[in-house]
Amino acid sequence: MSFNSSKALEIAKYFVEDIEDPVNAIPVVLLLLCFTWSGFPRGKHSTLALWALFNGCIIHCWMDGVIGTSGRGPKWMVVEYGKLDARYWPTKDPLVMLISFVELAIMGPLCILWYRAIVKDLWWRHFMSILVSTFQLMGTIMYAGAEAYDGFKHVPLDWPPTFDSFEKIFYFWTIYVCANSVWIVLPTTIMLQTLSEMRDVYNPPRSSAKKRN
Repeated sequence: MSFNSSKALEIAKYFVEDIEDPVNAIPVVLLLLCFTWSGFPRGKHSTLALWALFNGCIIHCWMDGVIGTSGRGPKWMVVEYGKLDARYWPTKDPLVMLISFVELAIMGPLCILWYRAIVKDLWWRHFMSILVSTFQLMGTIMYAGAEAYDGFKHVPLDWPPTFDSFEKIFYFWTIYVCANSVWIVLPTTIMLQTLSEMRDVYNPPRSSAKKRN
C-alpha cells in the first residue's frame, strides 16, 4: 500500500482547521488556573479530583459549553457534534441549548470549585460532590431521556441492533449509549460513596464497652 501524501495532508488540514480560534485556549487557561489556584491532586482522592478537573475544564466549559452552544472550536469537533445529535446543528433544540448553557455557566465553575475542595481537603467537598453529581445526573437524564421520548429522531439509531455501519456503532452505541451511561453511573457512584464517607464522619462507631459508674 503506497503512502498517499495528499490524502494525509487533507486529513491533517481537516483536524487543524479553525484550531486558531481563541476559544480553543479555554481548556488550557482553565487547567492552568486550577493548578495555580489549587495545586495538583495527591492522595486517595486524586482520581476524584481529576474527574472534577476533566469535567470542569474540558467537558462542561469547553466542549458542551462553548462548542455545543456556539459552534466555535476545531471544525472537526463542531461537525462531530452535528453528526452525533442533530439537536445541536442546525436545529439548536431549546432543551439541549439550555443544558449546554447550564454546563457552561454553572456546572463548569462548580466543578472547578469541587476540584479545589478535593485538593485542599476543604470541609465542603462532600457537599460539592453531591451537588455537582446531581447536576450531572439530571442533565444526562434530561438530555438522553428527551431524545428517547421523542423516538430517537435526531441520532443515528441502531435499534434493534444491527451494527451494520460505523456511524451506528460509533455515534449511537459508543457515544450516545456508552458515554451517556458514564455520566449516569459515575455521578451515582460518587454520591453513594460520599454519603458513606459522611456517615462515617457524623456517626462514628460506638464502643461496645459501657462506661461503669
